[in-house]
Amino acid sequence: MNAKRMSRIGAVALGLCLAATGLAQAHPHVFADSKMEIVGNAEGKLLSVRNIWRFDELFSSSVVVDFDKNGNGKLDPPELEEVGKTVLGSIAEWEFYTFVTVDGRDIKLTPPKQIRGLYDHGQITLFFEMTPAEPVDLTKKKVTFSVYDESYFVAFDFADENAYQLLDLPKACRKSFTKPDPDADASEWMNSVSMLKPDQKIPDDGVNFSQLIATRIDVTCAP
Repeated sequence: MNAKRMSRIGAVALGLCLAATGLAQAHPHVFADSKMEIVGNAEGKLLSVRNIWRFDELFSSSVVVDFDKNGNGKLDPPELEEVGKTVLGSIAEWEFYTFVTVDGRDIKLTPPKQIRGLYDHGQITLFFEMTPAEPVDLTKKKVTFSVYDESYFVAFDFADENAYQLLDLPKACRKSFTKPDPDADASEWMNSVSMLKPDQKIPDDGVNFSQLIATRIDVTCAP
């Protein structure tokens, strides 16, 4: 991924007027405490994925500056509705940062109909739900769920396995939580790049590297 594209992604991240520096950055600028609800049915079929993102106070305050039309220092319901509409239209190109894979194959998710917002204690929380565009049977194969920004501009933090909830799925379903060490994985990646020969090109690995350091949950309902 080149610096120009990374800056462009940063500038429109979440559609909330974030300013890019013009240089590729190796660390996030926006932080979100994240949760995911994985919703299914008694037969072990995936019905939807629900995201809950609570953003840091610094970023939230910048959103208030941009969307507080009545100047009361907070975001009222109509203003939160505008935030949701802006985000909805801005992150679609990046698959809403939400990824579901089966055997390494991406499962297409239907875009959310709306993104709802909440503002409390100086922070913004966004909620939205996506449904799979094809049948996903959790009793057949392991399914992986993750949320990440390929530009690494926004960091989505899932504290532990309890940040992922399985709803209405069979009790036999199991989840396996993985939270990589970004510093260790970044070091490993840099070491691999340093081994390239002069005639070899550094891979366009923005997506792969972000996948490498993304927290994820593997879910299976197989007997």
